[in-house]
Order: sequence, then C-alpha cells, then structure tokens
Amino acid sequence: MIRLLLISLLVLACGAAVAFYLRAETGYVLISFHRWIVETSLLGLLVGLIVVLGGAYLLVRLLITGISLPVTVRRMLQRRREEKAQQSFETGLLRLLEGNWKRAEIELVRRAADHHAGHLNYLAAARAAQRMGAGDRRDHYLRLAMEIAPEMEFATLLTQTELQIERGEYAAARDTALKLRGINAQHPYAIELLAASYDGLKAWESLRQLLLDAETRSALADERYRALLTRTLVECLQEAQRLARLDRLKTVWDGAPKDLRRVPEVRNEYVRGLARLNAHAEALAVIGDVLAKNWDGELASLYGELHAVDPLTQLAAIEAWLNQYGERPELLITAGRVCLRNKLWGKARSYLDAVIRVAPTPAAYLELARLCEQTQNGEEAQRVYKQGLEFAGQAL
Repeated sequence: MIRLLLISLLVLACGAAVAFYLRAETGYVLISFHRWIVETSLLGLLVGLIVVLGGAYLLVRLLITGISLPVTVRRMLQRRREEKAQQSFETGLLRLLEGNWKRAEIELVRRAADHHAGHLNYLAAARAAQRMGAGDRRDHYLRLAMEIAPEMEFATLLTQTELQIERGEYAAARDTALKLRGINAQHPYAIELLAASYDGLKAWESLRQLLLDAETRSALADERYRALLTRTLVECLQEAQRLARLDRLKTVWDGAPKDLRRVPEVRNEYVRGLARLNAHAEALAVIGDVLAKNWDGELASLYGELHAVDPLTQLAAIEAWLNQYGERPELLITAGRVCLRNKLWGKARSYLDAVIRVAPTPAAYLELARLCEQTQNGEEAQRVYKQGLEFAGQAL
C-alpha cells in the first residue's frame, strides 16, 4: 500500500514537472490510422499514454491476482494450520511437564500431521502414553515417528529404549539398544541404556565385555565408568562363586583393569572367592601383598580363616602386622584362630583375651569357648558361651 502511494506521488510529480515545462508551448500531435484521425497536444498525448499504461498494468495485476487466488488461499490456510499445530505442540509439551498425561497426549496427537516436526509430537506422546501405562499406544506413536522421519531413527530408538527400560522390558530394551550401538557405537547415553538393559537382565558377562570395550571406555565419563565396571566385576566374581568356577573367577580378575583391582570392593570379593573355592594359597598371597602396604580389616579377618601349608609362616606374618599396625581387633582374633588351629593354646588364649578386652565380639567369645573345650575346660567353655550369647543379645 505504501509502495503504491509513493509511485502515485512520483507520477503526479513527474506530470506536474512536464506540465510546467510545456506551459508556454503545448505542442501539436496528429495521428492518422485508416479512417481514424486523432489530434491532440503533446501534453494530452503523454497523459493519455500514462492512463492507458496504468490501466493495462492494473488489468494485468487483476488477472494475475485472479489466477493466483486459489494458491494464495491455500497458503493462508496452510499457514493457519501450521500455527495451530505449533500452538497445540507447545500446549502438549507444557501439559507433559505438568504431569497431565491424558491432556498432553490429546494435544500432541491431534494436530501432529500439520506440525512441521510431527515426529517430535509422537515422541512426546509416546512418553505421555507410557506414564498412563498404555504400552500399545506408546509403541504405535513410536512407529509413526519412525515413518514420518526415518532420518531421525537414532532419536526414536533412543526414546524407545529409555521407555522400555522404565517399564522393565529389559530384553526388548537390549535389542533396541544394540541397534543404537550399531548406528553410533560411541554414544554415551546409548551405552548407558545398553548397560542398564544388561543390568536388568543380570547379564553380567555381557555387561563386563561391553565395559571393557575400548570405545565404551572413551565414551563414558571416568567416574561413571568406574562405578559401572566396579559393580559389574563384583557381580561377575559372585556369579563365578555360585557356579563354583575357579577358572571363571580368575578370568574375570585377570581381565579387570589394574586400577580396579586395587578397589577394595573388587579385590576383597576376589579373595573371598578364592577362599570359598579352596584356593587358599593364592588367597593368602593376595592378602599378604595387600597388608604389607595398606591396612584392610576385612582381609585381616579372612586371613585367619585360611589354611596355610606352613602355619608357622602364617602366624609370623600376622605377628609382623601386629607390630606394623598395632593390636587391631581383626589381627588379634586372626592370630588367636591360627594359634588355636595349630594347638598353640597359650598364645591363642592371650590373643583371644586381648580381643575381648579391646573390642569384644560374638566371634571372639566363640573362639575362646572352643579353646576352653579343646583344653578340657568344659565349665569355663559354658561360661564363655553364655557371655557370648549375652553380648550378642545386647548388640541386638
């Protein structure tokens, strides 16, 4: 509108300028065509040409507008539909964030076909359906998202895996997560989802292999990686113990990164496995290496339960640790057990008495009672048993 007004003003200005220039001499123009003769002034001719050309221009514009009217109307309607679709999408997302699952699903689905990113509508609607426990509708929306935007396959599969894990569909989540890994093997969240599916399935060996993969190691943050692998190694070590597989136990331990072998949770589970599977010599060696450098009360207690080929060497190691770490209760009861097993009654009595004096435990009373029985002191054994039971009752 403004442009048309400016053009009109320009034309009037030009006309005024021409009229002013021709005011003294209007000129004369004669046009003869067959039987037609037109006589006019030069100014009249110019004005006439302007009127004719202006009329022709307006007529052409009118024709073009009439021809393009259906297209223009369609574009206006399409723009209106897209605006409503965008508004419905934003409302649906807001309802989803508010926890109004039913209303969110309705808003997200009803205008999804008109939205320029309809796959986002269906992905969000799948989350709303999941919250309402509608697994069939959730899967339907995920299929629609895949059909609308096959180039967004990764985002759709990622959402599908996450929702499957939320519902405890670990086998299906594993299969979907494996597809994700095939598309992008280094995607951190895809790796976490695959790990979560293995965790849910208790497929510890598969999870261990996943975490030991070099691509996985570089994809995950160090803290998250160590936490996942630590738990997995412990589960694998426990699984080997349940299956009574010493070779499996050693394979898991040998395959663990060296820094994680120093983690007490992993190391102690390995030693317990060696003890339970009767590999006492190897368990003694590992405990000896650890306690020579650092204190570990759990391993110190376990050391006394193991059978050594040379008991005197075992006892000497314990006494050396007593000198190194002081009279810790774990070492005292361990020394008492080793002395008791080797019938060193006097030493056993002194160590067990020291335990009860420093930090009494039901286990210490039990070992002392056994000592009394083996030294033919039944009355004292009964008294110690009673004291141990009373102590255990007080602890409860």
